[in-house]
Amino acid sequence: MKDVDTLIAETPVDQVLAHFGQRLTDAASGEHRMACVFNENCSESQYGNLTIKLDDPVNRIYCHSCGVRGNLLTLIHGLEHQRPPSGGKLRGDEFKDAVAKLREISTSDSPAIPKQADARPAIADQSPPSKPVNVPLVRHEKEAARKIADLCDDLIVDVAEMSPKAAEYVRSRPWMTPELLRKWGVGWIPGNGRSLFRKGYLVYTHRNERGEVVSYSGRDLSFEEKWEKWIRDGRPEGKKPGKHRFVQGFQKGLELYGGHSTRMNEEYVRESLVARGIVVVEGMNEVLRMESLGVVAVGLAGNKATDTQVETLIRYAHSVGGNRIILMPDFDEEGENAFKELLWQLAEANVDVKVGCSSRMFEGRFAGRQPEDLTDAEWTEIDKSIGNRV
Repeated sequence: MKDVDTLIAETPVDQVLAHFGQRLTDAASGEHRMACVFNENCSESQYGNLTIKLDDPVNRIYCHSCGVRGNLLTLIHGLEHQRPPSGGKLRGDEFKDAVAKLREISTSDSPAIPKQADARPAIADQSPPSKPVNVPLVRHEKEAARKIADLCDDLIVDVAEMSPKAAEYVRSRPWMTPELLRKWGVGWIPGNGRSLFRKGYLVYTHRNERGEVVSYSGRDLSFEEKWEKWIRDGRPEGKKPGKHRFVQGFQKGLELYGGHSTRMNEEYVRESLVARGIVVVEGMNEVLRMESLGVVAVGLAGNKATDTQVETLIRYAHSVGGNRIILMPDFDEEGENAFKELLWQLAEANVDVKVGCSSRMFEGRFAGRQPEDLTDAEWTEIDKSIGNRV
């Protein structure tokens, strides 16, 4: 049996990526970039994603946002568990599990990895590759995922029945009414054994364009305290707290939160689309706040749009949005910098795109705030400046 170091050195990165259904590396480049597999919040950072060094098996990976670094075993742990090693480095059972998985991958019949010399496909194989999709939970291959397909029906929307932290979070947002939460599948879940979001999370339901449930996410209600502790501790590598947690395997970059077509039958939706087109925001709360104001918005579940999300936004703008899109990022440097690329991409597609508000507009009164914080009067002021057609 090969020792661990030899196994790490001899196992191609592409064999590991193929095992987990990930995009393969570009063999012509010395580095490969991919979404961070350790922390969902890294997709919201302006500092880039996970870098894989193809010529350095010892220091194979590094995330420019959360700081996790390591070798092939660390990458395997992240792909398997969607979190960093518990102590910053693989030790004990985590190390043994990663080694066992590496041995499994190295000896399994993984999908064939094309060699560089064979990069040109045969004529018969020139059909375009199928696009990745998020499988609805009700049809998911994993039984654990199928069991929570109807979790949205169990969510508590009455603050009187929530945990103190959940009730405090919802009460601080008066527009989060029970009716709105129930409609969107948002609420608190008691510790009943059905969910990975027990007690410490506010749960959000994520649907695909057809309205099918493809995931849930949990907003850590203790995030602010964990973030402050992380800062006090000197920002240790591998310990950066995440604000949201998703069902394992969900690719949030394939969907737009609030982008399900079942909304199109509502009268306010048609009126809002005619008035201002589609409003694009970062997170789920922003979508809900816009909904409470009678405004149609979709969210990226982050601040950086993927190519798939950009394509969908362009299609929506052309088909139902009167070719208009209003961008409403968080009014801070990170959110606005991330939306600059989206602004450029939409403009290049001949979409009539406009920034609704920023940290410098309106004499800087909204700097450091988020769209979910806006009062009714503040939104009315912004809406008028947008050029509401109604």
